[in-house]
Amino acid sequence: MSPSNLITAVVRTHLKPLLIARGFAPVGSTFQRRLAEATQVVNVDRSKRNGALAARFFINGSVYIPALDAVIGEPVIEDPDEPSCHVRLRPNDADPGARREYDVTLDTDAETLGEEIARDVTALLDMLDGLTTPQAAVAHLAGRRLAQYERVFGWYLGQNELDQVSRFVKSLHAEFGGESRWAIFARRLDDVHRRVRLDVSWRDWIG
Repeated sequence: MSPSNLITAVVRTHLKPLLIARGFAPVGSTFQRRLAEATQVVNVDRSKRNGALAARFFINGSVYIPALDAVIGEPVIEDPDEPSCHVRLRPNDADPGARREYDVTLDTDAETLGEEIARDVTALLDMLDGLTTPQAAVAHLAGRRLAQYERVFGWYLGQNELDQVSRFVKSLHAEFGGESRWAIFARRLDDVHRRVRLDVSWRDWIG
């Protein structure tokens, strides 16, 4: 079996049944579910360099929270794809023992690979189960600094969580304030600040 066909077979026999059992609906190699305040997307991303003898693919698990776009005045996406999502994960984010990517050759055993993927994706789905609200997504993103920092800032500001937003801005400035690109980040924070609320000056927090 060619590496490409083996990937297709593993998705069909191991990944698809698992995702359907967890509430995802399939569209090709992408699966989507709506849970609480989130749309979650799992997809299989094949490397563009795959060939007849070897192939590589990734499994992405992502979360889109409409409220995080709405709070900063961005259009809400009704049917988000994986790149549009706010939280973007792979199995190794949920389980350090899982792989970031999967390599397939002519010698790869489909059943062994399928069992591994089922274990890894189960850990990923368990993590996604806890990322269904703006609060949970923001708490996750706040620890990743620049990941969706405008939305983290806007959410905390809009919710009047001033201690949280102050700590977040200070952490951003402590890590990136000495870099030339800080001016870009600051302009974006100013833009969100104008959209969300003007009675608090975030610049006072960094002196």
